[in-house]
Amino acid sequence: MPFAPEYLGCSSCNAPIPAGDWNREHAFCAACRAPIQALVFPAFFLKPGTATSGTPVLEAGDASCFYHPLKRAIVPCDHCGRFLCGLCQVEFLGQNWCPRCIQASSEKGQLTHLGRSRTLYDNLALMLAIVPVVLVFTTVITAPITLYMVARYWRAPSSILPRTKIRFYIAALLATIQIGAWIWLVLFIIYRR
Repeated sequence: MPFAPEYLGCSSCNAPIPAGDWNREHAFCAACRAPIQALVFPAFFLKPGTATSGTPVLEAGDASCFYHPLKRAIVPCDHCGRFLCGLCQVEFLGQNWCPRCIQASSEKGQLTHLGRSRTLYDNLALMLAIVPVVLVFTTVITAPITLYMVARYWRAPSSILPRTKIRFYIAALLATIQIGAWIWLVLFIIYRR
């Protein structure tokens, strides 16, 4: 039988809130007519100390987590053998690792699959489009390279943090303008004669 508290009280007059008014958006206290909102989650009905499925509590005879001694271990680390709870377990390369083993292996350079940094191709393409404008004659080379980089790395992973493609758009626009300016200059020189 689930544990139920005696009652939930109104914050204004402390009168009991009927169970029918729980989790309702617009409800009023029967005693004082003050607006109330009682959000009740399933854990509200559990007895104190009862474990939920996501957070197993250590019981007699269970192995405990190396990092959280009061939580039940669910798996050993495949690298060092420490017992881990669901919070500490990291599935990595098809194995269960503890955070300390991942950090230690990363610091030793043994993990090639962990990316510490990424090349930000959108920044590089924008730089190739802007910097050569100072030296006008280099844009003959850098503008096509910029367009190639935009096309080649459009779908490449950018940053770990979310970024937009605005740098690619600006770089492509500037490179297209530079190429257009060179085409116009060549045509101008040819037809001027």
